[in-house]
Amino acid sequence: MLEALEKIKSAEEQNEREKEKLIAELTVYEANKKRLLQEKREELKINFSTVLSEREQELAAGLEAEEKELTSNAEEAIRMMEEKYMVKKEQTIKKIIERVISEYGSQ
Repeated sequence: MLEALEKIKSAEEQNEREKEKLIAELTVYEANKKRLLQEKREELKINFSTVLSEREQELAAGLEAEEKELTSNAEEAIRMMEEKYMVKKEQTIKKIIERVISEYGSQ
């Protein structure tokens, strides 16, 4: 009976050592997983920042190109309006001169 109790005690001690060993392994495993998770978070933050920065640059370049196009279109529209104004102005002056001449004659 004493021998059986010693075997039980020995088995319990062995189980306790195995339990402590497993707890230590689990602690190491958990620490590694936490470290990997933190590294992954940092990597994702960097990637997100990079992607965000690239997207901001793309949008800024797009806006700049659009602004240049709009400015160019506005300048062209102004130039065309000025040309039309000058043509109409010359036509109007000629018509006024013609009316004056027809009304008063050339003197």
